[in-house]
Amino acid sequence: MSKLAEKFTYGYYILTALKKADNLKTREDDYIAAGTVNWVSQVSFSPEIVSVAIGQKSDLNETIDYSEHFTLHLLSEDHTEYVRTFGMKSSIEDGKINGVPFKKENDQAIVEDTLGYLTCKVVKSMNMGDHTVYFGEVIKEEVQKDKKSLCTMQLPSEYTKDKAEI
Repeated sequence: MSKLAEKFTYGYYILTALKKADNLKTREDDYIAAGTVNWVSQVSFSPEIVSVAIGQKSDLNETIDYSEHFTLHLLSEDHTEYVRTFGMKSSIEDGKINGVPFKKENDQAIVEDTLGYLTCKVVKSMNMGDHTVYFGEVIKEEVQKDKKSLCTMQLPSEYTKDKAEI
């Protein structure tokens, strides 16, 4: 990785995807994947489209492919622990993902107590290197709090090329 690319500033987000059980022949329960992401950008005003890069070996990648939707949750300085909590494999128990409360709404997993979220319908995806870039049209937006969002300048990323290959 170039030295300058390490200096790029990104935000921290939690991305969730939910695939309904009735669409999966091998499952009785909805399948939910969640993880920390930071390669996110708005790419169009009209329609409003965002892009997000997801490691190809991530459960998120497969779940987004099946559901064709994802929800991007914005974090504040109050959520620094979420970055690490969602940086590991998802555990869903008792209405919580990795110990953080969530709700199911409109066939999406919504993490509670974030700045807000965007639910997106995938309009295109492209495999690029070791990631898949998803382009999602925003179909719902919910603002829950009005605070400054968390960025990599406040909490440097621990995500490295080596971790992308795991």
